[in-house]
Amino acid sequence: MKSAAIQIDVSSLMHRDHETTEHTTRVDPALQNAVDLGRLLDALPCGVVVLDADQRVVAATRVFSNLAGYPQGLTSDLAFRDLLDDEDASRVGDFLTTGEAETTRTLRLRTRADRPVSIVIHFSRLAPGETPAAPVIGIVIEQRAVANTPVHSELAGDEAQAFAGVANWEIDIATGRTLASRTWYDIWGFKPDTDVSLEAVLLQIHPDDRYLATVAVQQAIEAAVPFRFRHRICRPDGTLRWAESAGRLELAGSDGASKLSGVVLDITQRRAAEEALACYYDIVSASPDRIAFLDRGCCLLAANAAFLTSIKRTQDDAVGRPLQEVEGQGPLCELVYRNLGRCLDGGHPVVDDIRETGPDGRVHESEVRLFPHRDDEDKVTGIVVNIRDVTSVRDSERRLLQSAVVYAATSDGVLMTDADGRIVAVNAAFSRITGYAEAEVLGRKPSLLNSHWHTKSFFTRMWRRLIKQGVWEGEIWNRRKDGEIYLQRLHLRRILDGRGKVTNFVGVFAERPVSANGPKHIEYLAHYDPLTKLPNRVLFDSRLAYAMDPARRNRTPIALFLLDLDRFANINASLGHQIGDELLRTVGLRLRETIRPADTLARLIGDQFGLLFEGIQTPTEAQEIARRLRSALRAPMTVRGHQVFVTMSMGIALEACASSDTEVMFAHAATALANVKQDGRDGFRIYSEPPVGTSTARQRLTEMLQAGLETGEFELLFQPRVHLETGRWPGAEIRVRWHQPELGPVVHERLLALAESGGMTVELGQWILAETCLQLRDWNLRGVPVGTLAVSISETQLTRFDLVALLERLLRTNELDPARLELSFAESLLFKHPEQAREVLDGLHRLGVGVALNEVGTSWLAPQVLRRLPIRRLEIHRSFVDAMPNSPDDLAVVQALIAMAQALDIDATADGVRDDRQRFILLNIGCLEAQGDLFAPPLRAPHYERCLLQVSEPPSDAPIESRLSLL
Repeated sequence: MKSAAIQIDVSSLMHRDHETTEHTTRVDPALQNAVDLGRLLDALPCGVVVLDADQRVVAATRVFSNLAGYPQGLTSDLAFRDLLDDEDASRVGDFLTTGEAETTRTLRLRTRADRPVSIVIHFSRLAPGETPAAPVIGIVIEQRAVANTPVHSELAGDEAQAFAGVANWEIDIATGRTLASRTWYDIWGFKPDTDVSLEAVLLQIHPDDRYLATVAVQQAIEAAVPFRFRHRICRPDGTLRWAESAGRLELAGSDGASKLSGVVLDITQRRAAEEALACYYDIVSASPDRIAFLDRGCCLLAANAAFLTSIKRTQDDAVGRPLQEVEGQGPLCELVYRNLGRCLDGGHPVVDDIRETGPDGRVHESEVRLFPHRDDEDKVTGIVVNIRDVTSVRDSERRLLQSAVVYAATSDGVLMTDADGRIVAVNAAFSRITGYAEAEVLGRKPSLLNSHWHTKSFFTRMWRRLIKQGVWEGEIWNRRKDGEIYLQRLHLRRILDGRGKVTNFVGVFAERPVSANGPKHIEYLAHYDPLTKLPNRVLFDSRLAYAMDPARRNRTPIALFLLDLDRFANINASLGHQIGDELLRTVGLRLRETIRPADTLARLIGDQFGLLFEGIQTPTEAQEIARRLRSALRAPMTVRGHQVFVTMSMGIALEACASSDTEVMFAHAATALANVKQDGRDGFRIYSEPPVGTSTARQRLTEMLQAGLETGEFELLFQPRVHLETGRWPGAEIRVRWHQPELGPVVHERLLALAESGGMTVELGQWILAETCLQLRDWNLRGVPVGTLAVSISETQLTRFDLVALLERLLRTNELDPARLELSFAESLLFKHPEQAREVLDGLHRLGVGVALNEVGTSWLAPQVLRRLPIRRLEIHRSFVDAMPNSPDDLAVVQALIAMAQALDIDATADGVRDDRQRFILLNIGCLEAQGDLFAPPLRAPHYERCLLQVSEPPSDAPIESRLSLL
């Protein structure tokens, strides 16, 4: 019986035979060095013998020697005819003398132990051109025991049987005793020394296949009908194998006993391949790619229609044949055979390109992918070949590379946006002209270049024409990164896909020189400061009036900042006016980098700067901006080799567009600036004028807050903290929302400001602590893995000296673990109230409650202070995180804070993470914990609990998810 497994090995060997022939002929054409040939053949895993014209054995593999019963190798005086009957020896001699190139014979091989074995052997001449004297190589492609010859449990050719997955067996009808090779026992899962009966063999067959097997065996015994069937074997170790069994009845011989004899073939791997191919047959057949499946011998087991069409063969004509035979000598065969070791032995995929000549004579480029195919035991059983025509793709790639060279080398600036107008690419000339590096503009809109010299109708007409006609060309005034206004000639064009949908916009521009006496240059001098290239007081007043115009639609609240450099006259006096002028330019550039492109920065007079922000809803937002500006100026500035440290005083005026008097707003900001200077400079203040009836309004606010506490208008929210490597939620920060019928929903920051104005800070803080403990107790009782809850403590609570006693009472009443609670203090309170802070922090440490510092980075924090205090965690202020990655200075501050926390063994949390770029930067610099809108907004308790259960125990091999889907 010839099996598929045997065919695979023969095909593989035929290929190796070809290679071996070439190598042997090249090195030693006469094959006189038999020792070297023997070493070469010993590497082959099947039975092979090499004969000369007189049937003398030149060399043989170890498998063939074992098959013949000579485990130490065939002796030099032994001829091949000595191993055969006279009739078989004569047939082999006829072949050797006739000059045929190859033949296949069935021979009766007499072994040394006098146990005949029937073999099917394929003879082929090593050098057909020198027939009939050329040596012949014989390859055993099938073997089986000779009828009426007992099969012993250790057959001579058992090593070859094990390699092919095929085994002989015999069953005595009278006794039911089984005699078989060692490989047979391995296939069925029996121990070699086990006495196995026919009944035991049938019981090992899968129940669904057992009836068919039983009937076939009975018919063979009763009617001498040969059988062949597929079945599953349930091995004693619990594994399942597929096998193909064939046999027949051998009538009583000299010993008077009838026997069932046959072979069993392990087809587990073949069955898995057939099932895999069947699952994907429809998909593979419909694919335009050429797809084929090769076994380990490089024989074609399956191919789709596209592959068969390319080789001009049918399924029956191609399947089962070596790839070299069906494909011919070509680039595909060369690529496959060159990478056999990498795919089959190393288990690595291979991707490479080949060039093929089509029927039309044109050269086509194809991408070839070789994928190792693995069975259920992760063993490589073959190679999946996928061939795709990439001629047009490679042509496009070459054109793109050529275009990229032109794109990079052109002296004109090039800018490309997506369909939403966000920048996706710029060239080097863009950076040279505008001053913006590519990393600074990617993902942003071109409005960051807006000089604000053009009206809104100008841009409306531009985009209307671009959308309608696909192109716009004209002159436009834009602004560089340093604030300088320049004239450029701009060409805009839209890009459409094959369906007519806009995919990109491309702008190409060149800087246009402006005449020193031209109207544009005169207009520039009238509206811009010649030193800093920033807008001057005239243009700033114009923009302020425009922002406060009552006739504007969708008017939004605005904020006016006046900034003065502290003690700038001393710098001028000590270092000179040139250093002072350079410092003003550096300050202007740093402020410009800190604010948004739509915000207005101007140099008003001397060392005074003006800033105009739109959309500022609350004083808290203005305070955040002021802190960010102070942080930007805190880093030292290098001016002509001098390291200069400057501070700045800021006065802020807020208007809700109820008035159009710009002078009044300037006066308010100037008053606030004067108050800051009176208090010692280096600070900021928001102008506030006590209105008539202030006491009544404050009393009303206090009453509303008290009523809210009594009627349950306040609600706890939970802002999750996320571990950036694992995605788990180790805890949350407590926030509060006020559902006030008259004011509507009041967010946390605004509520804290109202509570401070109404004198209800302590009452609100105590309510938050009590509600947090109650919620924590409820979660503990229900086994919710909530982690640590952090509660922010106000300045008033810190200085009342009853915080520790209150917290101790709440922990005892609610039976809470103190380690599950964390109190958070503003960094500035450590220096404003050092004694009270030290006493409270020590008391919390004794209770076992964690201590965290928030708003870290906004004031001066010394490592020695942290080392003396029981601080568990630092929360980096969101202003620094929000500025990443565009602000190198803020990034440096965050790196320094994280390094300090790591050195002191303190945890660090980044607040306000809003995109993946910030998350990746934080991971790279060692910050493992963060919170912000990227992961989840503040959540109500039930929602937080549901989300927490989803991320509390992720599997160890689960990918990290940067955000949770919030339903």
